[in-house]
Amino acid sequence: MRIHEFRRAPPATPEPEPPPDRLRSGLAPPPDPCGPALDIQEVWARAGSAVRTGLPRQFRVCATVARVLPRRHGSHDLELRPSHGFLGSNAPSLSARIGADARAAIAAALGRPFDPVELGHRDVTLTCTAAWLSEARLRLNVIAVEPAWRVSEAELERARTLEGLARAGLLDAQARLSSPVHIERISVLHPPGQGWDDVSATLQALAAAGYLCVDSLECRFDGSGAVRELVQRLDEAATLHRGREDRGLVLLVRGGGSPARALDAREAAAAIGTLTVPVVIAVGHRTDAATIADMVAWASLPTPSEARHLVLSLLDDSAARAEWAWADLMAALDDLECNSRRAGIAGCEAVADAAEACLEAAERRTAAAARTLEHSLEQTLAVLAAPERTACAAPDQPARWPEGLVRLTDAADHPITGPEAAVGTLTVTFADGRTLAVTPVAPVDPTIH
Repeated sequence: MRIHEFRRAPPATPEPEPPPDRLRSGLAPPPDPCGPALDIQEVWARAGSAVRTGLPRQFRVCATVARVLPRRHGSHDLELRPSHGFLGSNAPSLSARIGADARAAIAAALGRPFDPVELGHRDVTLTCTAAWLSEARLRLNVIAVEPAWRVSEAELERARTLEGLARAGLLDAQARLSSPVHIERISVLHPPGQGWDDVSATLQALAAAGYLCVDSLECRFDGSGAVRELVQRLDEAATLHRGREDRGLVLLVRGGGSPARALDAREAAAAIGTLTVPVVIAVGHRTDAATIADMVAWASLPTPSEARHLVLSLLDDSAARAEWAWADLMAALDDLECNSRRAGIAGCEAVADAAEACLEAAERRTAAAARTLEHSLEQTLAVLAAPERTACAAPDQPARWPEGLVRLTDAADHPITGPEAAVGTLTVTFADGRTLAVTPVAPVDPTIH
């Protein structure tokens, strides 16, 4: 920007009479050290006059478009920053506006449709006029854009940083982490007083109730040394969560206000990508493009209040999962008890049924054997008592036994052919070869009736 020096031209003719406040030596009195007393309206009017006087009617501005914000009626606001040099957080910025008429004129000059969003993160040369707004703010009105714009150096550096993180596997390392099943510890990185007030009350209440362990780690997100401080705090958070990474969360919170340029640093993004604890970025009132830390982190939220809601929702999900697991466990125990009872009862009934069937079978077999023995003895005694049986049988030849009867022998295995020989221990032999010893039979006395 060129600075014009204005000097008062000398008078054409000497003053006829010195003013009454001029000294006799001819010199002007010294200026008032306090200066004139001006009200706000006069200060604003003089500043606007100085801006209109000091700047040409039209001039060209070489700058980097840091942000493009659409407005109503087809206009767009541009945030302009220096395209050369590194000024850090003290880099000046100007506001510029492209109206609908200027947009149509630029499109006609380019010979194609023009969208001001194309200028985002580009080094451009703009033809502008200056306007001094009612809120005592300078704004540039863009009337032409030179077609030879190019990607800004800051955007190229950003692309190189993202490419390096992708090659190292750190760009999506946080995205591959699973959601915490049960949160036990939360580490909050925040500048002093900025954004921490939005979440501190809730987190401290949860910590006092024994639900969480909360770590407050103060660090800056902008300014000299902010990157080193942020990386150091991230390392401390990694140490605090060591061994319990799946039950922790790291929050980076800050309210609106100053920029958060430390979140665009390569070192901070690499430190976030190497953490095995989910990292959530919640920087409030950010209207610019997402920072590199937003792209690397596990989650990116617009405000610290959203981070508080995220913590509460994770705790609710954890409690719900615990309740479901407890209900499933109780249902499984009930099913096991019922199945065991049913299985025990069924087994006992089966054993009882089998024992009852065996007992019935044994009773049937015993009754059949008793009937068979009784019938066989009756037939044998009937044959022995028959007179024709004794008469027909030869004394030296055993009598022939009818089919189905038993054979009766004495102790010497001689067949019994008559009642008179049935003395002593007798053996009954059945047709299937089974034998049965019977008690001795007393001799029959024919004289006793």
